[in-house]
Order: sequence, then structure tokens, then C-alpha cells
Amino acid sequence: MNLNTLRARVTTWYVGLLATALVAFGAALYFGLKGYLRASLEHSLSSEANAIAADFVSFEEAKGVPWMAGEITEAYAPEQSGRFIRITRQDGKVLYESGDTRDPYIATSQISHPPVEQAEESFREEAQDGGNRLLIFSQSYSAASGTKFLIETGASLSQIDRLLSSLRRILLLVTPLILLAAIFGGHLLMTRPLRPLIELTEQAERIGTQKLGERLSVIPTGDEMERLSIALNRMISRLEDALSHNRRFSADVSHELRTPLTILKGELEQVVQAPQLPESMRDSVGSSLEEIDRMTKIVENLLTIARLDSGTDAMVRQTVDLSLLAQWTIDQMHLLADEKQITMYNNHAVPVLILADSGRIKQVLVNLLDNAIKYTPPNGEIYVSVAAIQYNAVLEISDTGIGIPSESLPNVFDRFYRSDKARSRESGGTGLGLSIVQAICHAHGGTVRIQSEEGRGTTVRVELPLAPPQTGAESDATTAVDRASHVESDTRFASVPMVTSRVLGD
Repeated sequence: MNLNTLRARVTTWYVGLLATALVAFGAALYFGLKGYLRASLEHSLSSEANAIAADFVSFEEAKGVPWMAGEITEAYAPEQSGRFIRITRQDGKVLYESGDTRDPYIATSQISHPPVEQAEESFREEAQDGGNRLLIFSQSYSAASGTKFLIETGASLSQIDRLLSSLRRILLLVTPLILLAAIFGGHLLMTRPLRPLIELTEQAERIGTQKLGERLSVIPTGDEMERLSIALNRMISRLEDALSHNRRFSADVSHELRTPLTILKGELEQVVQAPQLPESMRDSVGSSLEEIDRMTKIVENLLTIARLDSGTDAMVRQTVDLSLLAQWTIDQMHLLADEKQITMYNNHAVPVLILADSGRIKQVLVNLLDNAIKYTPPNGEIYVSVAAIQYNAVLEISDTGIGIPSESLPNVFDRFYRSDKARSRESGGTGLGLSIVQAICHAHGGTVRIQSEEGRGTTVRVELPLAPPQTGAESDATTAVDRASHVESDTRFASVPMVTSRVLGD
């Protein structure tokens, strides 16, 4: 059982409190019974001593010792009742002493003789052979003539010890059984109250940024569960409103910036063509045009991400052979790899069909390959593999590049994130590449993950749902790939290139 679950913690607290209560109850029962039995025996012994003094010892001088002994034997029958009785006169002479008993066994000869003069009303314990313990009450009595007597009454503690021993065994046996039953019962009892919470958790896990329109089922229990489900639905509504506002803001700002940037670019292009323009001014205008081009790419990328996140991007989904598309993209990018003497390997033994926008998937491939080439040292290697695993098409691009620092991996999909703050604009991009790739994958119902080790290389794994089987799928896939081949083939088309090695924030 996982001790980190709510059910385990509640059961642990429940069993812990029950164990504490049982231990406290058992201790109170044991010591309470022990004290009660001891007090009852002491009261019985003291009462017997007082009665013997008043009824028999007080008449000893008048009626004689034989009469007193016979009356005590007839009244108390100590050998049969298991009691010890002894009467000693002040001169040390024992006037009466009961015999040995069998059950419980008391050997009167082993009992000590306290001095009569020093005797006070008190209790004492004595141990005999075999571990038998005796409780003896001593009481001094003065007759009318002034003669002092010591009256002793005693009984074995073996019956009390046996009773307490049986009680200990019962408590030590029953308490663990009760706790085991409480663990099992508490675990079962928590199943029903926690079932709505488990269902609520599973529903919440399924709701992502693309499914914020969904709501959790309201649990009509009238308790904290119902209030929790209502509060979570309200929180989802607030998140949906905030994300929608953010997406609209990004899309609106990107759209509004396109027009002034286009105007600025056109005006500056006219200025740079003027023949009388000084050379220094021509260089300044040229630098401004480069910055405008860079800003235009950023705006286009932001607009693309906003459309993909909101689902308003006009994607034409067709059956696409991912293996064929990957091979075609590799063929197109061999020139870049050859410049750095990088060897590219492709493994696509069989067609892998997906239902996707071929242009967007090509955009993912181009960006990943471009950055793998960019951040792999000369004479390095890049491996591309496409395979169908269960219900997903899996694309993996691995390189022997410089890798990504471990502290940067959790943030590589953040917009404008760069793990290497010192990169130049020419080599570093804008920090939007992985955000675009992630948005494209999510728009197709897929995922993208990255594994990297600094100095050893990086692996990017893209998973996309396989296309449902249908007649003529292969010919349709070939057509879709041919259509994708007419898309801008330059490795820096449509988006800012991404880094699959050192800095994957681009």
C-alpha cells in the first residue's frame, strides 16, 4: 500500500488513534483490576483480623486458648479456605497458627515472626518456595488486662497473579487482531468516500489546454466533495478566460504589427535604392532592414503559435506517410550537412501513415534537422528513425552534438527561452522554435519530448497518432508528401530554426 495516498494516511491515523485508545484502555483495565483485587484482599484480611480480635482474642484470658483456637478453626477453617492465621502473645508464644494449605499452597513454617512489641497495623509481602507470594496483614491488639497480642492474617497472591496473567495474554492477543481488522476495515471503508475524489482526479487529468471547454462532474453529495468539484469548475472557467484572452492578445498584437512592419520595410527599401544616398547611411538602412526582417519573423511565429493554440489555424489534414516525408526532408537538407561533413542516417523500412497537415509536419522536420546540423560539430552524425509503436507514429532525431545543460531541460519549451544567453542572433534564433514544434504536435494530438546529455548529444522524440486504416491510404499519403514538397524548401522557412542540441529554446 502506498503510504503517500490520502487513503493510507487516513487509515494510518485511524489505526494509530485506535491503537492508542486500545493501549490506554488495556492499561487502565489491567492496573485498575490489579488495584481492585489487591484492595479487596487487603480489606478482607484486615476485616478478618479485626473480627478475630473482637470475637475471640478478647475472650482468650477468660475462656482459654483451646476455646479460642477451636472457635477460630470452626469460624474460618483456614486450611480449607486457603487463609493463614496466627496469634502471638507478647512473650513470643504462638497461641494459634493455622496449618499448611494445598491450593493455593502456603507453608506456614516459612513465614517470618515479627516482634510483638514493634508490630503495627501494616501489610507485607513474603515470597515462598516455588515463587508463591503471600500478602500478610499484621495488627496489634491489647486486652483489658494489658496483655498485647499480634494478630496476623494472610492469603496467597497466586490467584490474583493467574487472573492478571490471563488478562495480559488476552490483551496481547486481542489488541493486534483488532488493529489488523481496523487496518483492513479502514482501507475498505475509505474506498467508497474516496471514489468520487478518484473520479474527479481522473477527469481533471484529462483536461488540458486544448480541452478547457470540458468541465468536471459535480458530485451531488452536499459535502466538501461537491464544493470541491464546483470550485474546480470555476477555476477552469477562469483559466479558460485567461488563456483565451492571452491568445487573443498575442494574435491581435501579432496581426497589428504586420502592417506597420511591412510599410517600414517598403519605405526603407525605397530609401536604400536612392543613388545619392551616402554609403554610411546605406549601411544603416540595410541594418534596419535586417532588424525588420527579424521582427517580422518573430511576429509571424507568435501569430502561428497563437493560431495553433486556439485551434483556428487552417490546417488541411490528409493521410501522410511520415517515413517518406522524413526521407524527402533529409534529401533536401543534405547540402547543409555536407558543409560540416555530418553524416545523416535514416531508418524507414515501412510506411508510417498519420492524419496530419503535411506542411506543418514538414515544418517540424526541417526545424529539428536544421538545428541538429547547426549544433553538431564537424564529422558528427545525425540519426532519424520513424516507426509505428502501438497506436502512435514515433519520430526520433538524435545527434552527437554538444547537448543541453540539465538545468535547461525543464524550460526548453518556454517561449523566448535560451539556455545560452551569450548566443548571437545569427546562431541563436529567437527562442520560439520549440514552442512552435510543441504547438504543432499538440494541435495534431501528439507530444514532443527531449532527452539530452551535455557533451554527448540530444534526442528529440515526436509521437503522433496513426491514421485510421482506409482504402487508398498509401496513394493519398504519397500525394500529400508531393504537396508538401512544394512548400518553401529552405531550412529556415516559415519559422525560426530550433536547436536540438545545446539550446532547445529556439
